[in-house]
Formats: sequence, structure tokens, C-alpha cells
Amino acid sequence: MRPETSAAIDAVSISQRIADSRKGASDITSKGGLDLVTGADVACEDAIRSLLLERFPDYPVIGEERGGEPVSGKPYWLVDPICGTGLYAANIPLYCSNIALVENGRVTLAAVGFGRTGEILFAEEDKGAVLKHAGDDQLATVSDRSKMILVDGNRREAGAAIQQAMLRDHWAVWILPSTIAYAFLAVGRVAGLIQFASGLDKRDPPGSVHTAAGCFLAREAGAIVTDLKGNDWTLLDREHIIASTPQIWEELRKLVQRGANRF
Repeated sequence: MRPETSAAIDAVSISQRIADSRKGASDITSKGGLDLVTGADVACEDAIRSLLLERFPDYPVIGEERGGEPVSGKPYWLVDPICGTGLYAANIPLYCSNIALVENGRVTLAAVGFGRTGEILFAEEDKGAVLKHAGDDQLATVSDRSKMILVDGNRREAGAAIQQAMLRDHWAVWILPSTIAYAFLAVGRVAGLIQFASGLDKRDPPGSVHTAAGCFLAREAGAIVTDLKGNDWTLLDREHIIASTPQIWEELRKLVQRGANRF
């Protein structure tokens, strides 16, 4: 295991403990609209930054709450300390901590810490994804057994896709405004997801602090990860179709197209 991977795992573990303690959870501020930040978000990011910079002082950290900028020619970290803050603030345990390392324009490793469960999903490039829980490491793989798909992003587009899915009477559909959805897909609990862009995404640096780790982990677990047109995922993408099989990917693509035709 790379020392950077160990650092990412340790950092999300610390973030999990802070978030799960609920300290600062009731200190809620709106960043505009439905975009919230809690005292716990800031505390988690500060703890993550401290650990990553202690071990890799030359790697810039770009975080959801504290910001940051890449430095030309250097690896950099993308950090979302609590993804799903609205759910977290409401004490709904569907949130996660995301960390991805970007080297030479691509993600090469990532870790996601699940809220409340103690599970950590991590991967290094081309080595597969691993789910760590209670001292046990297991290979993470996608599965088409679930009838659950998840949708998030622009409300008009997401609503149209959800309507099309419900009309088919084939999928159980959730709107889940947390990238824990990506981790759920990577470990086989969800069959597919559709991510539409939102205003929040436009503020991201090269590579989304919200979705870079999740896209990478899903791909390492065997998922098909593309943009809405079917192009392979890149760091510049803010919209995704992610599926456990080619057949499910094609179904999700059709849902997106049929929904778009309504406008």
C-alpha cells in the first residue's frame, strides 16, 4: 500500500470519528439555498488537512470548506469532509467523507469513510477497491442484484429521469444528495446512479471534491463510469451515469434521454 493511501485512510477515519460524535452538528450555516455547512464539516476538514499536510507537506489540499488551489506539476488532494451535510444536519446517517489524490491530471487513489458504520472504502489505481470494516478487508465489487438506483443534481432534470424510471415500474428510485451513493454502488448495494450537474459543481477546481473519489472507487470496483453522453469519466466531468453492468448503463442512459425529451 502506498503511504498516500494509508494517509487517506487515516484521514477519513479521523473525519468519521469527528462527524459521528455529532460535535458541531447543530452549528448550521447556509452557504446559499440548500447548501449548508456545520461546525462539524469545518472541524473534519481541518483534521483531514492537518494529517495530510503533516505527511505530505508539498501536496496542496483543496477542500469543500477551506478551498485551495492546485500547484502546477504537484499532486494534490481533493477533500469533501462531510458529503451530504443536509442529511447529516438532520441526523440522517447517509453521509460520508471523501478524499482523492490527483496526479498528472487523474485520480490515482481515493478513500471514502461511511458515516456511522465505521466502513472505509479505498482503492489504488488498477488494483481494485477494498472495503475495510472492523479490522477486516474485503474486495469490493459491483452487483446488479439490487433494484435500487439513485439520482441527484439539477432538480428539473433529476425529476424527469425519476419520473421515467417510475413509469417503467422496474426500479426503486431514491434522490440521495450525498456521494455515499457512489460508495454504495461500489460495494454492490446499489445497481446504478445518475448525477446531474448543479450550481455547486461550478465552484469546483479541476476535479470535483464531491465526486472524484466516488467515481474512481466505483470504477475500481468494476462499474461503468461515464458522462451523460457515454464518454469515459474524466476529472472535468460533473455529470455521470454509473452502472454495475452494460445493460443497466443503457437503461439509465435511456432514462436520461427520455427525461430530456420532455423539455
